[in-house]
Amino acid sequence: MKLQQIIEKHWYQKSDPILTIILMPFSLIYELIVTIRRILFKLKLKPSHKLAVPVVIIGNISVGGAGKTPLTKYLAHSLSQQGIKVGIILRGYKSTTTSATIVSAQDDSLRVGDEALIYAKSGYRVAIGSKRVAAGKLLLQQFPDTQLILADDGMQHYYLARDLEICVVDSSRMFGNQQMLPLGPLREGLNRLNTVDAIIINETYNAAQLNKILLPYQKPIYYQKLEFVHFFNPVTQVTLNVTEMTQQNILALAAIGNPGRFFNYLEKLGLKINKWQAFPDHYHYQATDIDSKYAIITTEKDYTKLAKFQANNIWITVVNAKLNNEELIERIKGLIK
Repeated sequence: MKLQQIIEKHWYQKSDPILTIILMPFSLIYELIVTIRRILFKLKLKPSHKLAVPVVIIGNISVGGAGKTPLTKYLAHSLSQQGIKVGIILRGYKSTTTSATIVSAQDDSLRVGDEALIYAKSGYRVAIGSKRVAAGKLLLQQFPDTQLILADDGMQHYYLARDLEICVVDSSRMFGNQQMLPLGPLREGLNRLNTVDAIIINETYNAAQLNKILLPYQKPIYYQKLEFVHFFNPVTQVTLNVTEMTQQNILALAAIGNPGRFFNYLEKLGLKINKWQAFPDHYHYQATDIDSKYAIITTEKDYTKLAKFQANNIWITVVNAKLNNEELIERIKGLIK
């Protein structure tokens, strides 16, 4: 078993006493560093920079996929539909670009990152950069009529001042063993939830248990559901519904933060999966990963790295995120002067 799998099992399934002893000192050091860093920003000994328009952070306090990308797309779409000009900034995780860069739909995911390309292909104004403030400034320079910026995964990037913070929680994994890295999956302690403005629960697994954990923080809680649209083949431009897809020999393929959540989603749709294949998050696919014996079902994020192969047996699972009410959209709109 790979080290990553051993550690994730420790985080989310069964704690290993020996691993706890080994990792505890590193976790305490990490927690101390995180605490000191937050204090420095709170005392303004480290500067936070405010952009010329309101900034909404969409982030989480744990590592791995929590559902931030579909939520960001949902918010951008809903706000754009109401006439608000929205920009999106993000780091561009595992991209080869570190300086602030405007992303176009024609870019390569290796250069700009998976999520950034998803947003650009959806028609949104997007900028990436390891320094999110610089990315925001470049986006506003390029698109001066932008009224609002959504920052994907910027909760711990305190150099960027924010007007509203949204913490996304994966209901299938929750907060694992509730310990800080590397002993547990938390980037920041659960007490960080005291300072956010809203919590989004992605799907409704373990809903009762999760609500019990979140109750002490007394924050508005919203639920995000992923609504299935169809399976889409970008090469042939054909769409299939679930019934039509069940007639195929299926390989489910994913290299995302929590591939198990995607695989469970496919099963809930009623599909019989013949083979599962999970790779590390942001893995760059090789031609040998594409097995012609199967209809390969994958995510929109994964396809940003699979598109270059132009394989006609790859299908994207097209889903739309939806919140249980529109109150959060109204709160965000209220930030715009």
